[in-house]
Amino acid sequence: MASFITGGADLFHVYDVDGNKYIDFTTGWASNNVGNIHPEVLDAVIDALRKYGFLYYHPLAIELAEKLVEITPPNLTRVSMEVSGTEAAEAAVSYIITASKRPLIISFMGAYHGDSIGARMIGAHDAARKKYFEGMDGGGVIFIPYPRSYKLPPGMSQDEFARLILWYLDEFILEHIAEPDRIAGILYEPMMAEGGNFIPPKFFAKKLMEMARKYNWFVIADEVLTGFGRTGKFWAFEHYDIQPDVVVTAKGLTGGLIPIGAVILSDEVAGSERAYSGSTFAGSPAGCAAALKTIEIIYRENLLEKVTKYGEEALKYMKEWPEKYEIIVDSRGIGYFLATSIETGKGDEADIELAKRIFIEAKRFGVWTIWDDEPHIRVYPPLNMELDLLLEGLEKLEKAISKVEKDLKEGLITLPEKRQTIEFFE
Repeated sequence: MASFITGGADLFHVYDVDGNKYIDFTTGWASNNVGNIHPEVLDAVIDALRKYGFLYYHPLAIELAEKLVEITPPNLTRVSMEVSGTEAAEAAVSYIITASKRPLIISFMGAYHGDSIGARMIGAHDAARKKYFEGMDGGGVIFIPYPRSYKLPPGMSQDEFARLILWYLDEFILEHIAEPDRIAGILYEPMMAEGGNFIPPKFFAKKLMEMARKYNWFVIADEVLTGFGRTGKFWAFEHYDIQPDVVVTAKGLTGGLIPIGAVILSDEVAGSERAYSGSTFAGSPAGCAAALKTIEIIYRENLLEKVTKYGEEALKYMKEWPEKYEIIVDSRGIGYFLATSIETGKGDEADIELAKRIFIEAKRFGVWTIWDDEPHIRVYPPLNMELDLLLEGLEKLEKAISKVEKDLKEGLITLPEKRQTIEFFE
């Protein structure tokens, strides 16, 4: 794979070491929300480094905490700084277990919360990430399916699948696995990102919140990738009109320039018991400065409105692909949180291989997308990318899809053998 560099004067492209130019649909894995090396964010970082270097206590941390409280629901009044999304997710779980004095949490199959040992145990992105660490799960996490829209049980719609999950949680988990008063809360991606960019039905979040309130569970919204405008609202949970008890954020928080994460909590979670988290470089001056400037740019340039409007146009274009190409079965998204899925009928290994080939061909056509050993191609443009460049990038991606489908039909692509599975639906 080619090495990439970014150009400071170009927010929307990356260049490889040979000088080739690519439309950037990765934005530093959804971190560079206002483009690559935004000059205002860079200047803010440099100014903070000159003024503070590194200090553990500094006024910018207070300013950022106040800003995060301002842009979240009124029940969220406390902030804990972290270095990354992984640290923030682990801290959030620590906080709700300590506050509730209950030992268990509910998490979702397919969820990604980081790659530290702790984050692997509270997430279930795929079995490979738990390989050799299976014995460390400890039984403190109850996993349930996520209401995805891809490879559903035969004959079932996404809405039906979502209702089945809720029924399964209430009727089976709480009857046979754990009583409600042993569960601290739910670790939840309002929209599943690394698991494939899945957007649940609106009723799912509402019913999940109703269940949480009924049983006095805390709800953690992991917004590491979906937060900071990615979905056209500042937080993805705003699409569902719910108020979580904890919000986890990182990635786009600083425009991608300085590692930083944060946990935003309610008084009920953070106001009584002392819980432990954090690290030396959590909430560094440069990171806080970058975050403050990124928030300013998002609101000043009305990027939420732009992402909502242009994202609708992008999705309309991508929705044509399942009709035009046999290997594309689903395109979905909201705002600049977009994905398309590949299915050959020859098994997961074949689908992943074909997605990889589309990813490679897309680079040859001049657009850099995200593929991560998955049967999906994900698209995360900078929030300030204009519609013409966005559509140009999607046209290049479509050329890659067309090329791969043509090669497959002409026998130029050999797919892996299908893994033998038991047929449950015949």
